[in-house]
Order: sequence, then C-alpha cells, then structure tokens
Amino acid sequence: LLLIIQPKCLLIPTRVPSKLFGIKPNIGEAVWDLNMPNRSYSCEIYLEGENSVKRLLDLSISVLVLVLFLPLGILIGAAIYVIDPGPIFYRQERVGQGGRKFRLWKFRTMMVQQPVGSGHITYGTRDPRITPLGYYLRMLKLDEVPQLINVIKGDMSLVGPRPEVTKYVEMYTAEQKRILELRPGCTDITVLYGHFHDAALLENQQDDPESFYINVLMPKKIKHNLFYLENQSLWLDMKILIGTALLMLRIRQNKPMTEGLSVMGFFS
Repeated sequence: LLLIIQPKCLLIPTRVPSKLFGIKPNIGEAVWDLNMPNRSYSCEIYLEGENSVKRLLDLSISVLVLVLFLPLGILIGAAIYVIDPGPIFYRQERVGQGGRKFRLWKFRTMMVQQPVGSGHITYGTRDPRITPLGYYLRMLKLDEVPQLINVIKGDMSLVGPRPEVTKYVEMYTAEQKRILELRPGCTDITVLYGHFHDAALLENQQDDPESFYINVLMPKKIKHNLFYLENQSLWLDMKILIGTALLMLRIRQNKPMTEGLSVMGFFS
C-alpha cells in the first residue's frame, strides 16, 4: 500500500484492500487538518497497482485514439471554421478533482454569435444555437474527442463523473460533493443504463431546461456517481467504456436514467 499524504494532514493508518477487482474497503480512514481540527481533508490514498494501471490505460488509450483520429479531426476543424468562422475549439472552465478548476476541451458546435441570456444548458441536439455540423458532431459524440487532451494532461480520466461548471457545483450538498474525490471523466456510469445526460430528458424541456436540469437531472446524475464512488473498479470502468461505445454506435438506444443501481447496468 502506497500512501501519499498532503502536508499538515494526519492519517490514521488502516487496512484498505485493493478495489482492483471490485473489492470494497471494509475499514475506513480518519483524516484531520492539524491546524484546523474542525475541518477535514481528503488526503490522497493510492493503492499501488490499481491507480497506476488506470492511469496507464487512460494515457495509452487517449494517445492511440488521438493519433488515429487526427486526419478526421483536421477535416472537422476546417469544416467548423468554414461553416461558422471562429474558434475551432471550445474551452470552458469546469470543476475537477478536489474542487480544482481546469479548462475542458471540445470541438465548437455552437454559433459564435449567440442570443443574449443563453445559459450553460443546451437542449439536447435541437438547441437552435447549434450549427448544422455541430448537430452531427453532438449526435455522434465527436465533439467530445478533444477531451482526451484533458485526460493526457491529468485533468480528467476516461471514466469518472462528468465535470460541471462552478455554478452547479456550488449547489451541491456536503454529501454530493463527495464525487469531487474522483477525477472527472469523459464518460460515466449512467451509460450502463443506456443514457447520455444531455439528450433523453432535456430535449422535451425547452421551456426551462436549466431548471429541469438542476432539480431533476443533476440529482440523478450525482446519485449514480456516488454509487460509482463506492463501487469503482477497473472492471466497472471497462463495462462503462463498452456501454459508451454501444451508445455511440447506436447499438443501444438513449433513454432516461433508471432509478435502480447496479454495477452491471444493461449488462445484467
């Protein structure tokens, strides 16, 4: 067991079995800030082998996909600029692991000139601000490929909770903020239920999509990701990646998130 502890933190050592094959820890750990005893910190605990393997997979898969995707990426970038002159990439500040902020990379799919008052939420693929090319990039999830740059930089992982903007993270309860213990991902556990966040529920909520997202969709997402936090393993990550591929290839149909939670999802 390799322990990496932040300065000024005291860790009471405990036995923490590896979750590499889905084994959950049965004994917790206690952490305190020595200068401020009423505040707790989440000191980083790395299980030697598990996290290094996940990071190695993140890097190797990301580099391979970006290299293979490069010719198509150049064509997409040129098309984005020709159809709606402006930046090829869209970079937005998101909240990552431990509350650290970073810039998320995407291909730009929306018009440069947008209506006044446009919010963070898009109405699935039918948002009128989306360009004709952007519609297909979103439908095929090709706009998300540049996020592999974030994975290589260490801002994100292939699998983990989708990162949110600060505005929404500030609405989290103390319990919901536990998902910030995880590195955010390009895809997350909800795909095991045949769901992409931004499509099934938002497309029919055009009157007030942001309110619907905050009050209905976001709590469900967080509930699923808390479940992932408690059950994470490399085996579960592989199932999530397969589930994502099945949705992208339209082998599985997009649908609202289910209430039931299982590490198997639609594989059960």
